[in-house]
Amino acid sequence: MTTTPAAPAANAPAPARSGRKFNFQDYALVAVIAILIIVGGILEGSSFVSKDNFFNVLRQGSIVGVLAIGMTFVIATAGIDLSVGSMVAACGVAGGLLVDSGDLMFIVAALAFGIALGAINGAAISYGKVVPFIATLAMLLIARGLALWMSDKTPISLFSLDSVRWFGTGEILTIPSSLVVFLVVAAIGWVLLNRTPYGRYVVAVGGNPEAARIAGVKVQRILFSVYVLSGLCAGIAAVLLCGRLASASPVSGNLYELDAIAAVVIGGTSLAGGRATIVGTVLGVITFALVFNLLTLMNLAVEIQQVTKGGIILAAVLLQRRSS
Repeated sequence: MTTTPAAPAANAPAPARSGRKFNFQDYALVAVIAILIIVGGILEGSSFVSKDNFFNVLRQGSIVGVLAIGMTFVIATAGIDLSVGSMVAACGVAGGLLVDSGDLMFIVAALAFGIALGAINGAAISYGKVVPFIATLAMLLIARGLALWMSDKTPISLFSLDSVRWFGTGEILTIPSSLVVFLVVAAIGWVLLNRTPYGRYVVAVGGNPEAARIAGVKVQRILFSVYVLSGLCAGIAAVLLCGRLASASPVSGNLYELDAIAAVVIGGTSLAGGRATIVGTVLGVITFALVFNLLTLMNLAVEIQQVTKGGIILAAVLLQRRSS
């Protein structure tokens, strides 16, 4: 199964499931993806069902996908991170300030800034006992403000950074490089969740933090770490987005947090914590990306797309509650 159960109350956290088989929700998402492809082919023909369009869908979904992997760990602990979209902008701008120092310094600065912002979230939530919703909502505003301030409200050109632009628009054996990065991040996330004690501790904390504490799990450290991980993923996403746009914009990443949360919830990770699936998150990202690619090709208004997005999130939460 791709879903990792919470730990028993009286013992050390139970071993993670093997992850070798899909669960029912994974099969359902695969069926939904197949139906979307069929419907898209009927409605839009080769403009939808083509290698170029599918790679475009996956390239666009990769940025949110990286955020969703980090978000999976956060939500598995019954938390939430509303700041990742703004953090993407702030990380990009932080790297952009070092544009004259070359590609490596840009990447290091973007990742380090994401880790630092994630650490602030983690410290406020795990040690300061601030509710995740409030802490990350505050960081949403702080990170966006930092992005605007550091950039003087002006996008920073990154056209001279060939390696950074390659991450956003390049290819590896015809496969978009951003997709490869997403799959690598997803694979690492899967191993962490399903093959390490850390993954077992994460879902144990989400399922029953008091029982996890009695079992010897360092609950505060785990909570702190998942927000640092989310911040790191925001830094990686910033590199991909800046590479794709060839600029670091202080207004980029708007509402990415909602897309990431939606993909995680659609994939089957419980908002109540204690249950998480990386495979489901990946399928959720693909499903979400296909839906909005199809809506775009159908020339539907942006407001209709937003209504659809909200409806999908609400339906996923309702189905989750009903199944639990």
